[in-house]
Amino acid sequence: MTALQSYHLTFARFSPSLSVRSFTASEAVNTAYRVEITVTSTDSSMPLSSYLNQRAAFEIRPQEGLLSEVAGAFGSASDDPPAKQWQGIITSCEKLSVSKDEAVYRFVLEPRFAAMKHFQTSRLFQHLTVPDIVAAVFKHHGFSGVDYRFQKSRNYAVREYVTQYLESDFDFINRLCEEEGIWYAFEQHEQHGDVVVFGDSPAHYWRSQGLPVSYRPHAGLESVGTEALFNLSIRHNPIVEGIRTADYNYRSADTDLFAETDNKQSEESADNTVLLGKQQHWGLHPKTTDEAQVQTTLLKEANLCRQTVAAGGGNVVSMAPMKVFQTDVSFPEAPDGWLVLSMEHSGSRDSAYSHTFTAIPAQLTYRPERTTPRPHIDGTLPARVTAAENCTYAYIDDMGRYRVKLPFDLDEWSPGGESRPVRLAKPYAGPEYGIHFPLHEGTEVMLSFVQGNPDRPYISGVMHDSAHTDHIPADWNTRNVIRTWANNKLRMEDLQGQEHIKLATEYGKTQLNLGHIVDSERKIRGDDGQGFELRTDHWGAVRAGKGLFLSANAQSAANGEVLDMEAAIQQLKEALDMAQGLAKAAKRAEIPLGDQDANGGSQDLMDQGGQYGSSSLSNLDAKGLKNAGLIASAPAGIVLSTPKHIQTSATENILHTAGNNIHNSAFKKFTVAAGELIRFFAQTIGIKMVAAKGDITLQAQQDNITAAAAKDIRIDSVNGEITISAAKKLTLVCDGSYITIGGGQVEIGTPGQIINKSSAWQKVGPASQSVQSSMPKAAKGQLELLHYYATPKKDGVAGGKFTVIDSSGQVRKGILDSNGYAVVSGLAEGAAKVVFGKDPRDGHDEKDIIEEAFRVLPIGKQITSDKNQITQFEFAKKEVNSLLADVKNLASQVQALKQVSDNVKNLSYKDLAKSLSIKQQPVSAEKIISNIKKK
Repeated sequence: MTALQSYHLTFARFSPSLSVRSFTASEAVNTAYRVEITVTSTDSSMPLSSYLNQRAAFEIRPQEGLLSEVAGAFGSASDDPPAKQWQGIITSCEKLSVSKDEAVYRFVLEPRFAAMKHFQTSRLFQHLTVPDIVAAVFKHHGFSGVDYRFQKSRNYAVREYVTQYLESDFDFINRLCEEEGIWYAFEQHEQHGDVVVFGDSPAHYWRSQGLPVSYRPHAGLESVGTEALFNLSIRHNPIVEGIRTADYNYRSADTDLFAETDNKQSEESADNTVLLGKQQHWGLHPKTTDEAQVQTTLLKEANLCRQTVAAGGGNVVSMAPMKVFQTDVSFPEAPDGWLVLSMEHSGSRDSAYSHTFTAIPAQLTYRPERTTPRPHIDGTLPARVTAAENCTYAYIDDMGRYRVKLPFDLDEWSPGGESRPVRLAKPYAGPEYGIHFPLHEGTEVMLSFVQGNPDRPYISGVMHDSAHTDHIPADWNTRNVIRTWANNKLRMEDLQGQEHIKLATEYGKTQLNLGHIVDSERKIRGDDGQGFELRTDHWGAVRAGKGLFLSANAQSAANGEVLDMEAAIQQLKEALDMAQGLAKAAKRAEIPLGDQDANGGSQDLMDQGGQYGSSSLSNLDAKGLKNAGLIASAPAGIVLSTPKHIQTSATENILHTAGNNIHNSAFKKFTVAAGELIRFFAQTIGIKMVAAKGDITLQAQQDNITAAAAKDIRIDSVNGEITISAAKKLTLVCDGSYITIGGGQVEIGTPGQIINKSSAWQKVGPASQSVQSSMPKAAKGQLELLHYYATPKKDGVAGGKFTVIDSSGQVRKGILDSNGYAVVSGLAEGAAKVVFGKDPRDGHDEKDIIEEAFRVLPIGKQITSDKNQITQFEFAKKEVNSLLADVKNLASQVQALKQVSDNVKNLSYKDLAKSLSIKQQPVSAEKIISNIKKK
């Protein structure tokens, strides 16, 4: 190296003897510079591979006598520091030629940042700003805080999810900076080497405080030893009239993410002829209208940077990208100077240093062009659904989104935080409806991407794999099955001849089987496993608000109407005709089978059948049920069976009709009870009543017994006696003759003779004999009723109807008095059912009515005549007193209830309420009695 050498290449680890023959350098904003240096050396066997990735520096130091006497526009020309310097690493080296005297080598010097071009990877960043992401990448490569620097003029939006997919770290950083309008350039630091400086505002430009740069266009004489610009040209380009951006964000689907800006100038002197065309951008993915407006502004500023572009050349050593220079000749396009964007440098032993450059007016806000392509995913990527810790079921958010783990993401995340919330594409969706099958942890899914953007994934499909096998094996290729994680399933079998559907849940083994019913091994369940089965291990209910029709009548190929009940209706009509025929026969036999009318007459079964027809048959027709009823029909019979009880109950009538026989059997007891009348009628064969063991008792407890026969009446006592007794008189009459026993004498009368055939006739003194016969006492229970409104005056439901059914089944009907009060006597003791009718006056809201039914007790004291003062408490008090009176008659309970009896007799309303823990307000008599029994 000679003393007159102006260019120097040095290495941090090596000190070879090199002489720079020539160099070229390219540098620009938002890219890494590249310096190619050609050197000569007497060493023809330099270990070039050892120089790769080694720190190095290339310097320009002007020769003494040429530039040292000239004060540069950016400082004095001295030996230290160099006039210009590039630091970095050697990224390429090669031996160009070897001669007898020397060898020629070429080295390529680039900044350390350029090494990131060789690191291609795929990874995720979540909930970070772009500066944060860039810093994370630099730190990943070992850069410290002095190796890069951010200068920010605004707050950057936090990006929920950013994907680096098959992209080098260098391109990744460039792409993010371009999207956010961030520029970067390199600063050569004496201690830290090449430093990457990021900025986003004109305030961050590097501005010189020295003298303006001389502008000396070539005029035949070359300025030797002077830094100057030799040429400068300015190009004007049209810009777009306006820029629009639009997008869609499903999380705020009603938000219009439209933003617009234009370059028109409103001044009258403005020249809008430079405006040409419009731009519209879709898919920049802003989340809010503010973000959309920021993106539109960045695009506008980038477009303005292309309107006026200067290009020139010179030898000003200190010029560099992102530096602002002024010239000694003013340019109206750049009143604040020019901002350098790119440069090409060259120099050699034979030619002086020179450069070319491009620049824009420094008053503009520089925004880099979006030239780095975004990675595009054309197909799908596999992923697995993840979940938070201790999450038993699917881990989804309020919008039904999942977290997934992508196979290329090797970073560690907290459970359930491996990705942004990802939507699931569904075959059907709408407001508050759709199809939803939750995905559980570990499920393999296929991710697709909106517009191929890696930052916008969604689940487009769900897959089985070797670890999560398909629930339908190959030999079940005729089955269509929906089965959930908890084994709820809908199975549809298409196998010919075994078609079926099964809807089932594990809870209670509740199932609906339709068609060919099979077990888990596909074998038919029993010989008759066909049709349908609805089963559960728990409770079941069948409910139809408008009516229910159960039928075993065939309906070929399901071609009939749904409620086609013609067969059932026809059978009911035939039964009605038969019942009406029997009713006519019974009427001729003076045994009416209908209800007694109000005049003591009868309403025959013909009329009753008519009523039945109007109340039942009129509720249905051949097309279906008219009212909420239940019809069951089966041509081969209906069987009901239980080891416990079967109860049939109707508020009105129960009718049993059979074309042949009706058999009622009981292993122990058979009871028939009627509140009014029981009738038996046999039209052709007769009536037989047999007690194989035990007595037969016939009683008319309050009226007569009449027995009549068209032929004989026979009474036999095979092994005992026949006793006929009458309390007053006994008369036997036959063909005009009679015997009358009564009044202490026997009278015999006959129109003919009396014949006595006996071996002896004995007459002794007077004698008598009596038979003790008794009847059960008639019911003497009474019931007091009060039906009133829960108003301050407690207005009674005057004239309201009521129905009472006592414990023996006796039905009593009546009408309440003007105070809503009534007393019903002659009832069987015990619980009674009371049904009140509506208020005929319709004077109050019926929701205010209080209805009370009281236990029927024996008649005690005379009922109070002051009906207006009667309350529920007074009714209850009467019941208490009557109950205690009965208790006193039971010797086994006298001592236990004596104190209760004495106390209750003398209690006032308040005292009684307090004693029984009753609030001082009318309460149910049943509750009062229950409390007394407990105490």
